[in-house]
Amino acid sequence: MSYLHFTIEERDALQAMSLIGLPIDESARILGKHVSSLYRELTRNRKNGYYIARIADNQTKKRRLESKVSPVRGNRELMATVERLIKQKVAPDQIVGRINLERKAQAGWQISHETIYQHIYDQARKGNDLRGFLRHPRKARRKRSANKDRRGIIPNRVFIDDRPPVVERKYRRGDWEGDTIEGAGKKGYVVTFVDRKTKYLVAYKIEHKSTQELVQGANRAFRAIPKALRKTLTVDNGKEFTAHERLSRILGAKVYFAHPYHSWERGLNEHTNGLLRQYLPKNRSLLDLDPKELAKIVAEINNRPRKSLGYRTPWEAFFKLPLALQI
Repeated sequence: MSYLHFTIEERDALQAMSLIGLPIDESARILGKHVSSLYRELTRNRKNGYYIARIADNQTKKRRLESKVSPVRGNRELMATVERLIKQKVAPDQIVGRINLERKAQAGWQISHETIYQHIYDQARKGNDLRGFLRHPRKARRKRSANKDRRGIIPNRVFIDDRPPVVERKYRRGDWEGDTIEGAGKKGYVVTFVDRKTKYLVAYKIEHKSTQELVQGANRAFRAIPKALRKTLTVDNGKEFTAHERLSRILGAKVYFAHPYHSWERGLNEHTNGLLRQYLPKNRSLLDLDPKELAKIVAEINNRPRKSLGYRTPWEAFFKLPLALQI
């Protein structure tokens, strides 16, 4: 696992976990980082025996400012060439390709497009603003992150790596995928749960994207679902699922989390949300959505024959009913 810099939010979380004495390996798992990264962070940035997030962040920034210029960026002729080409509106990746073509065998002329971007934004801070020559100029360089979750830390979440293998095989009823869809302008939301085996959909409206509304709504929506058919829930990493432990207790189902930004791990849920969007387009506010209208939409989706179910409907497959659809 490659080393990634800590964000201030991650340092805040690490400070809290350090103060309560949480083991390093457990802290690393929660933060999604390698154990060695945490040891390095704590060793470098402790002050007077304590790890304080703001102090650690300031110390790291100070070290960066005091660090030496890289050998490549110290090559004045190379960087002058880079700046000249940028002003000619040549893209960074094209600059890299051209320099490698012309100076491949010349020492000190090997450069990456990432280094060029770093130079551009560093120069902007010094008053030499080259960003206007880029095709897609931004005020600040977007930090590259290898699938890092930037939506915050959900305590005690368990990822699908620890989910029973039977869930992946879609062998049984009662394994659900969950998510929310939002109305235009973040006005109103619909929570969706879909059974992995039968594609049976449960959905309900909430006005705010809050854990309390989500859990209370789930308690009502699942009353018609037998407890034997509430085995697992696999959900997104949205903050509305922060109270996943309470949700698990109320429904009697173990909750697992897909990895951040791995929507394909809940592919059926994403597909089903797409079916809902046929009725509830993204440009519509959901605050005025009548629960009766939503119930009618869900009924239509659950009574739609599916090829993967042998052209039975999700309703028939989930409740093991005889054919009920009238053509």
